[in-house]
Amino acid sequence: MPLGVENNVRTIKNILLVFAGIVLVMIIMELSGLLIPLAFALFVGILLSPIIEYLERKKWPYTVSISLISLLTLGFLFLVGVIVYDTATQIMNEKEKLLGQMELKFEDILSQLHFIPGVEQMEADGLITVLNKVISQEFVLSTSGVVASQLGTFTFNFILSAIYLVAVLGSIVRYEQYINYLEGDDQEGRDTLVKSFVEVKTSIVSYMKVKFFTSFCTGLCFGLVSWIFGVDFALFWGFLAFLLNFIPTVGSITATIPPLLLGLIQIDSTGSFALFVGLLIAIQFVWGNVVEPMMMGSSVALNTVTVILGLVIWGYIWGVAGMLLSVPLIVLARVILAQIPDADMFVKLMGRSRLKQS
Repeated sequence: MPLGVENNVRTIKNILLVFAGIVLVMIIMELSGLLIPLAFALFVGILLSPIIEYLERKKWPYTVSISLISLLTLGFLFLVGVIVYDTATQIMNEKEKLLGQMELKFEDILSQLHFIPGVEQMEADGLITVLNKVISQEFVLSTSGVVASQLGTFTFNFILSAIYLVAVLGSIVRYEQYINYLEGDDQEGRDTLVKSFVEVKTSIVSYMKVKFFTSFCTGLCFGLVSWIFGVDFALFWGFLAFLLNFIPTVGSITATIPPLLLGLIQIDSTGSFALFVGLLIAIQFVWGNVVEPMMMGSSVALNTVTVILGLVIWGYIWGVAGMLLSVPLIVLARVILAQIPDADMFVKLMGRSRLKQS
């Protein structure tokens, strides 16, 4: 084939690949209600597969292992929901106390800014009245329809994820048998699929191990610092930091804001509050920017720009769920693109691929 024609064919292929990607994104957005629980179940299953393999080596009955791990996983997810609900209830019960602290703090700030024209006419009562209306019982009741809708969606996704998870756990350690069945006599195809699956599995497990450890340590430090400085709901702020730390970049920033705002109200000394802020920022920086990259090494092999773009794209497609799953989904996309010769440039831009090195 002449060089000019070959270049034109390659250009057409790349254009078609881009269009195919756009169509795929639209399909994924439309089927998000079914695909999000499946994605969670798939990646949780991959993460738990080493435990299943370990239990198999210990001669545990396969059905017992699957049942035990499924129950523990679903129990953990249920516990997360209970903690969030319980903390929200506590905040509503202590509303008057928090508003009183806020009023005193606001009056103190106004007294220190009396030299600014017009500040003396400002009163804390107006702010407190507005806040009282915003978090009033009437407001909660008026938004009950939205809350009920979200609760129904969460319940549906939870049940669907549970069904998917049981199915995934039942087959994840026997992937070679499924691949052999799919590829038949094509030995090269079997080897390629096995290597691809192993790369995805190894990358996701390595990433989640490090992320879980650094997130746990971040949450523990957040909770301890909040408790030491006398900030209410210290356990919940630590738990929130642990959960949100799984969202790259944005999660750690978001987790820092609520305890800082509450600390601004409840910590009397300006010096103590400055130290509180400095400690929370230092905790996020050390665990997120020093320890995590050091431990992660090349286990995921994605560059920073790819991670940020993936966070934005998957956040747009699937919202918070997409942000949580962004890194595993990028790893999966990179492995799939690595099988397409004309997509080699995209693979190199995303990061180094183990599959190419093996």
